[in-house]
Amino acid sequence: MNIVIIGAGRIGYNIARILASKHSVMVVEKNEKRFEHVVDTLDVGALHSNGASPHTLQEILRNHVDLFMAVTDRDETNIFACMLAKRILPDVVTLARAREFDHSEGDLITNFLNVDQVISPEYLVARKMMKLAMLENAIDYNAMPSRGLEIARFRMMHNLQGIASIPLKHLSIPSECKILFIHRGGRTIAPKEDDVLLTGDEIIVIGKEDGVAEFNTFLGTTKSSRDVLIIGGGIVAQYLVSMLEERENVSIRLIEESEERCRELAQSFNHTIVINDDGADPLVLKNENVGMTDVMVCATGNEESDLLAGLVGKHLGVSKVITSFSNPDYKDIFQTVGIDSPISFYEVVANAIVKRTVPHYGVLILMEGFQRELISVDVGHNSRVRGELIKDIDMPPKSAIAMILTKDGAIIPESDVRILEGDAILLYADRSDAGVLEKLFSTRIPISP
Repeated sequence: MNIVIIGAGRIGYNIARILASKHSVMVVEKNEKRFEHVVDTLDVGALHSNGASPHTLQEILRNHVDLFMAVTDRDETNIFACMLAKRILPDVVTLARAREFDHSEGDLITNFLNVDQVISPEYLVARKMMKLAMLENAIDYNAMPSRGLEIARFRMMHNLQGIASIPLKHLSIPSECKILFIHRGGRTIAPKEDDVLLTGDEIIVIGKEDGVAEFNTFLGTTKSSRDVLIIGGGIVAQYLVSMLEERENVSIRLIEESEERCRELAQSFNHTIVINDDGADPLVLKNENVGMTDVMVCATGNEESDLLAGLVGKHLGVSKVITSFSNPDYKDIFQTVGIDSPISFYEVVANAIVKRTVPHYGVLILMEGFQRELISVDVGHNSRVRGELIKDIDMPPKSAIAMILTKDGAIIPESDVRILEGDAILLYADRSDAGVLEKLFSTRIPISP
């Protein structure tokens, strides 16, 4: 696939890095320092120019291009570049990044401005933050709306329900979900019916709609309401507040250092307490009784500020701290110091575009730093698993059958379920198992870029 990317900021750079291994990528960047960084570190074509210039676009679209993505920091530039690209090459698929709250009406832009897709990493990150804030025991979450499925990583932080050390076969695990793996002390366990859950375990669960929420309840919740404190008042925070205000039994406070921005937010929202102060100041957080807060979301847009605020929050006793980062170097730092749910901007963007770049849309979700993926594989006439019971399929230890998709809907893959021709199998697959899985399912496994 021939792909053009306008903008080599952190989002554009990481998209190019992800796609370069399997596609022909051209990056256009007018900032000289960013351009040189692309040339020095990525195996892609690069052009030092204004990506919204008609002359530049005529030059780069002279040859065949399949996908045109404009992902600069300016919404107007992205939309204008996509409009021009569509005018020059009508068959090209265009995708514009939109950051601003007012530009998030993707249908409006698509219908009237002829842009095929509008994505907002800020909106997608806020959506993920909202789900993690509402699910007390979850530390990671992804949704597949087109399949009516959700997948989450839970941490068993307490034993409120008295389920610890009881064999799984004796537990009333919600019927609409399945435990894929248990992570315990550096080990990954593919659970059998005699295995148990222990406090401190991290549990990968896939479920039908509402199945993940039911599993959260199964692990035990401390209260029905949620008290959320947001640090920072930027675009992500604005999206997040708008989502949380639609939920019941949620109290919201937001701390923002800019007095002008506080006024704007206070005028926009009716059920959120907006506080003009420094959210990383320990004294401010103490005065706000942050230790009694259920969830603290650090959304200043600056990794250093978010890290400091998160550390202070954890020290003062916050149960869960959620934050985001666009610099991949911060992922290990956040996890090492105990931030519960660090969300990667570039992984969110990768999941948004991966269906455009993987044949047959086989890869549904990239997870855990791209090492694991949720993959859809069709069962054909020649498949080695056709007609087999789940219990008779010898899966590699790092991968699992997550769900069976039939013409009648999704089926939890219990041991006595038989796989039929025409079914689609969702695999929670480790990239290292690709070769084994291809032999087992007699088909190519669509590993992402």
